[in-house]
Amino acid sequence: MINLFQAMQAFVKVADAGSFAQAAEQLSVSTSVVTRHVSSLEKHLGIRLFQRTTRKVVLTEVGADYADGCRVLLAELEEVESRATTTSKEVAGDLRIVALGSFSLFRLTPLFAEYQAKFPHVNLRVTLTEKRVDLLEGGFDVGIVTEHMIRSESLVARRLINSHAVPVAAAAYLAEAGYPATPADLAQHRVIAAPLDTSPQTWVFRNNSGNGTEESITLDPSFTVNSMIMQKQAALGAMGIALLPLEMVSDELRAGTLVQILNEYAVLNGDVAVSLVYPSREFVPRKIREFIDLAVGYFN
Repeated sequence: MINLFQAMQAFVKVADAGSFAQAAEQLSVSTSVVTRHVSSLEKHLGIRLFQRTTRKVVLTEVGADYADGCRVLLAELEEVESRATTTSKEVAGDLRIVALGSFSLFRLTPLFAEYQAKFPHVNLRVTLTEKRVDLLEGGFDVGIVTEHMIRSESLVARRLINSHAVPVAAAAYLAEAGYPATPADLAQHRVIAAPLDTSPQTWVFRNNSGNGTEESITLDPSFTVNSMIMQKQAALGAMGIALLPLEMVSDELRAGTLVQILNEYAVLNGDVAVSLVYPSREFVPRKIREFIDLAVGYFN
């Protein structure tokens, strides 16, 4: 009877290496063993997985599709085994997290508190930043960041929240400068924004009350700062109009200390998408896996 798991492993190794000999070397078995596994798999499926020549081995079309499926199944099996072998181990040590500072201040503290209540022997080492970050070079286990902040490659990214952005200003500022009636009127106003390295500030609006036309407005901000918290404080200080996540300013909007403007328009390019990112590894320590699961459930 065919050992389907071993046959799949051998098949995927040959597919990735493009060589039976190299696959055998990686698996620490003889070439004949790998050949026998692949032949058994082809016989079991009733299909040809490779086109073989004297110089190279090439996947057939159906073989390529099957290889993709095998990779998924083998990865899932490794994940199940990793969980099984780490379940009995104590969750302890340091968990290094990098997070978007302005988002963390008003959303993440309850998550961190819940995790430490559940795993009191884990020390949370949290770094807050607004800059692009390389998760691996920085030595972080997990990141809770916006997509534009991710510099590392080969990461798993899971979207946690997409926060809708709205233009707001202090009532005192609007009383002095006036209420903009259209996006084009923003050119006559002081604007608060995040600094950009190259391109100018452009806000894209869609008219929801009319025919849905879009309008792009290029702005020259009077105040830029790489912190949404300070952008919010600047808006509260009547320094101008800021584009901020709705849930970040919801309390101020209810209290009237900030006023949403251009209500009949939607800003299409101002949303803040926050994702949970972590290295794609065959073995994920339980302290990291538990945090990932808790964070996903917390935001769902």
